[in-house]
Amino acid sequence: MSRDSEPPQDPGTDPLRDPARLAALHATALLGSAPEESFDRLTRIAAEFLDAPLALVNLLDDQRQFAKSCFAPPGWPDDPNSPVEESYCRWTIVERQPVVIADARKDERVRDSVFLRDLNLVSYLGVPLILSNGHALGTLCVAGFEPREWTEREVRLLADLAASVTTEVELRLDVAERRQIARLKDEFVSIVAHELRTPLTSIRGSLGLLASGRLNGTPQAQRMLEIAAQNSDRLVRLINDMLDLDRLQSGRLELNPARVEVARLVEQSMHAVEGAATGVQVTLEARIDPGLDVWADPDRVVQVLVNLLSNAAKFSPPGAVVEVVAENRGEQALFQVRDRGRGIPADKLDAIFERFRQVDSSDARDKGGTGLGLAICRSIVQQHGGRVWVASEWGKGSTFFFTLPREPRPAGE
Repeated sequence: MSRDSEPPQDPGTDPLRDPARLAALHATALLGSAPEESFDRLTRIAAEFLDAPLALVNLLDDQRQFAKSCFAPPGWPDDPNSPVEESYCRWTIVERQPVVIADARKDERVRDSVFLRDLNLVSYLGVPLILSNGHALGTLCVAGFEPREWTEREVRLLADLAASVTTEVELRLDVAERRQIARLKDEFVSIVAHELRTPLTSIRGSLGLLASGRLNGTPQAQRMLEIAAQNSDRLVRLINDMLDLDRLQSGRLELNPARVEVARLVEQSMHAVEGAATGVQVTLEARIDPGLDVWADPDRVVQVLVNLLSNAAKFSPPGAVVEVVAENRGEQALFQVRDRGRGIPADKLDAIFERFRQVDSSDARDKGGTGLGLAICRSIVQQHGGRVWVASEWGKGSTFFFTLPREPRPAGE
């Protein structure tokens, strides 16, 4: 990666591409679903009470606008999918407030839109559908084919109807979430039982052989002790990681931020990983902007870097170079940890940050680790007010990115 090259855009900088928003949208299972009377009733009410020829419940992902419900005049196109970049509704998510357009021909946001050019949508009123967790899924909107001055009363009425739409969505999410929690509990118990059983079985076998006395004074006895010690360490790491993640996600882990030099953090992290990297014939290199510092808890930042460097070394082939890059991005520092390993499939890029998730189920056995490291990294970075994401191409390696603030956050944030 050249010095002047730019990393893939942090999706969190674009409201439409925000991974958390998209995850919330897909969790509703409404995108691409069939029409339903509960939503159609609300669009009919919106059209009738606001005397508008067109009313829609639109859901927006990062590429398309999907009409979940559409009250429209005869001849309106049946295809509910439309490009999101030219839609009027996208502005309700970008601006997170009602969008009022009296004449689209005079509004620079939409005057070149295909919706004006091909469908003659001249007037528009849209209210964002924002869940209680803050994520905007789409819009309840009305539109017309002539210029129109929308009144404050009409905006309030549409906002009230939009609240009914989000209530309907959240009732469904609540049922789905309860089912998901039950499934996750079962899965968590199963995974933890397996993670505990494997090292305990190894420890028990090693100690049993030693206790029998058959290995006294032999090289095998020393090997059995080493196996028992290694698996004891594995159990300790698993328990510590679980406790760390629980404290982080519940907000009970207190950070102690201070102004700290990035060069020192990277040096400490590389020193901690150097032995393991050498053992797999991987070289660690660093490139840091001069004088770069961050406002962060140094111990926790080192924990993030050590985890990312360890993973990068484990999954890189012998003779490869793992590179750490830290750059000044104004109010933030951007960190990159790049490996030349096998990469991560596109459908696993988000899942790898979840608990006990591996790219391959054999990784825990072949590469070691608890499967909690990346979830801990994400929680630490987010608690600092930063973001973490990954770019990867299968067969060509991965680059993990994260940001940290360079100045203290204002009180209350």
